[in-house]
Amino acid sequence: MGTLGLRRYNPFYPGREGRLLGVLGLFLPPTSYADNVFEFRTPRVKFGVGVLNELGYELERLKARKLFVVTTRGWVRRGLIQRIEKLLPEGVEMEYFSDVEPEPSDSNVEQLADAMRKFGPDAILAVGGGSVIDAAKVAAVLERYGGRVRDYVAPPYGAGKPVPGPIKPLIAVPTTAGTGSEVTSVAVVTLPDLKVKVGVRSDELRPYLALLDPELTLTMPKKVTVDTAMDALTHAVEAYMAIPFYARPKPETPAKRPVYHGSNPITDALAEKAIELIGRYLRRAAYNGQTDIEARAGMLLASNLAGLAFGNAGTSLAHAASYPLGGRYKLTHGEAVGILLPAVLEFNAPADYCKATKVGELLSGEKPPCRCCPEGAKWAADKIRELQKDVGFTPGLEAVGVDPNDIPAMAEETLKQKALLALNPRPVTAKDVEWIYRRAWRNY
Repeated sequence: MGTLGLRRYNPFYPGREGRLLGVLGLFLPPTSYADNVFEFRTPRVKFGVGVLNELGYELERLKARKLFVVTTRGWVRRGLIQRIEKLLPEGVEMEYFSDVEPEPSDSNVEQLADAMRKFGPDAILAVGGGSVIDAAKVAAVLERYGGRVRDYVAPPYGAGKPVPGPIKPLIAVPTTAGTGSEVTSVAVVTLPDLKVKVGVRSDELRPYLALLDPELTLTMPKKVTVDTAMDALTHAVEAYMAIPFYARPKPETPAKRPVYHGSNPITDALAEKAIELIGRYLRRAAYNGQTDIEARAGMLLASNLAGLAFGNAGTSLAHAASYPLGGRYKLTHGEAVGILLPAVLEFNAPADYCKATKVGELLSGEKPPCRCCPEGAKWAADKIRELQKDVGFTPGLEAVGVDPNDIPAMAEETLKQKALLALNPRPVTAKDVEWIYRRAWRNY
């Protein structure tokens, strides 16, 4: 049927001609080779200052009797364990693990799984940033089904074994505003021996419940605030720019539809709101984060909306290129993707100049020099750079000591992230990735 056939069938195709053909296409049979269905998946979400206090109620709903808490030593020092103990229903046992590393390694996750297995919980509580929640997800798989982390990592880094079934109920409580891990079906783990970060993806990893309490984010240091915000912004932009769901091949069965299956009207709406909130609140959260609860709430909500967007639509080139970068140079995940984001937006803009320009409008609240044009897309990328400069984000790869001689090898490593690159709106070669890295050498 060709491209016109896709336009006819899909009512979401942009442009006046596309809208007309889309209406007509509702009366045409679906194409045989394209996936004309999207699905939106999410756990339960509860949001509000003090919502952690509803933990006891949720454990009673689960009829949980043994709770395993995953967190960090910093939160233990702040009295988290004592607070949770006071919230537990009578008769509930609790054990905790507080040795989760930043950007956790496979061995650290396996250590957590061993501790979890010895206790034998019927519910898991993860309180912390994305590293804590991701570690809890993967450890919960190992606790219930056995094996090693690399068994569930896709080739060429692992065996690519599917997660056999659901994990025990996981309640995720994010204390940073960036990863959106509390609502997604992916977890990132570092493989130190290979100097690379990898993702484990399965709908079985999606938490049972997310409790979003802005009060818990007040203690974030400025760098953590800014780095995690750039992660959220990258999630929103990449979900927004991802190939549309109807441009993917039709799966053999609905069960084989991938976790990430392209942008759709729901993920677009969520991504747009997330970008707008980040533009409105990040500067305030960066400089007045210990007292400005409205800004913290706005950023936590933005992170969650971006997580819901990319948790269904997916991420692409910025994340793919960030894994070898972060693995080699031990950057935080948000730092790695954020440095690359403006260049990636510029690279992907020709696939949809309208959306690329809209990113800048939403982020800045300003009018672009033109809409749906190369100049507008370049302006949008510069609006990201302007925000990064305003909040003191890492200015580029030069600032973190990247060796230019490593760029070709990192580009080749990026191409191994096939699941992510399949969602990129433009085809990607090694030379393209090298251009991204060099363009991100100094953002401001």
